[in-house]
Amino acid sequence: MELILPLFPALAGGFFPLLLLFLVIYWRAARETISAAEFRAYSGYQTAQLSAGVTCYMDFGSKDSEPIIIVHGGTLGSMAYQGYVPKLVDNGWRVIIYDQYGRGFSDRLNFRLGINALQEQLLELLDFLKIDRAHLFGISLGGGIIARFAAEHGDRVRSLAYQVPVIEGVTLTPAIIAARMPLIGAMLTRLIGVPAIVSRGESFGTQSQEARRVLAHFTDQFNVKGTERAIRDLMIGDALSDRMEDHRKIGQTGQKAQFVYAVDDPEIAAEQVEAALAHYRSPDVHTYTGGHFFASAYMEELAVKLSKFFRSVEV
Repeated sequence: MELILPLFPALAGGFFPLLLLFLVIYWRAARETISAAEFRAYSGYQTAQLSAGVTCYMDFGSKDSEPIIIVHGGTLGSMAYQGYVPKLVDNGWRVIIYDQYGRGFSDRLNFRLGINALQEQLLELLDFLKIDRAHLFGISLGGGIIARFAAEHGDRVRSLAYQVPVIEGVTLTPAIIAARMPLIGAMLTRLIGVPAIVSRGESFGTQSQEARRVLAHFTDQFNVKGTERAIRDLMIGDALSDRMEDHRKIGQTGQKAQFVYAVDDPEIAAEQVEAALAHYRSPDVHTYTGGHFFASAYMEELAVKLSKFFRSVEV
């Protein structure tokens, strides 16, 4: 014991400087400096005051046309999917894009962001826009959201289109592993998780001016107060949880669905998508290669396939 006791001051002397250094690094890594209201001030988006906060959206095409709602993924907001809009509008659809809570131009919530809050946001937005039924197109996490929505509110859905949809969660990345660590998960989200997510978002592509605009918006959203917490909520909560039971329930209703996915997607295994689409009767299926963000190179082509599928449901 006499030999061990003198070690404690030495250990403490080494620990506290390291802790202080870690806290300084954590403090300096903070990005959030503006409010969501400031961020959206000149965005060009319209706003809907819903029960949990402001939802920002854009509404394209004739109000008399049948509506398509595009539901974005976990990190890239609705701006990333505006490339689908022109072809869909040209084909006679009304198209609505919106930012989910915690990302893009919409409000950050003061409670944990989960799958129910996200599907409730979609329901309230439909009510706000006075849309009784709509075609839903969900990408990645958006696919999980529309599955949860359709399982609960099937009477509000005309048909479903899934693109690289979350089915049984996602592959555990370093960002998710860091966020889920007990006690220090919040700190690691800032130091490891958010930088990893920003790096992932860059794989969406920067080849065109539009792609660079989307990337700039994507990275700028992390300056909005509450974004870091919202992203962590998605990674540690039930937003990315198993949706297979929802697909089973939807399939039993005979709901029409399209599935588009990449067979080499490292985040959403093709086998999971195939297990989900097996619950549907004669789903419209299209496969690609190119990973999770393959669609950035095929938006016009995919918009044509979406329009053809939705039109077949309308007939």
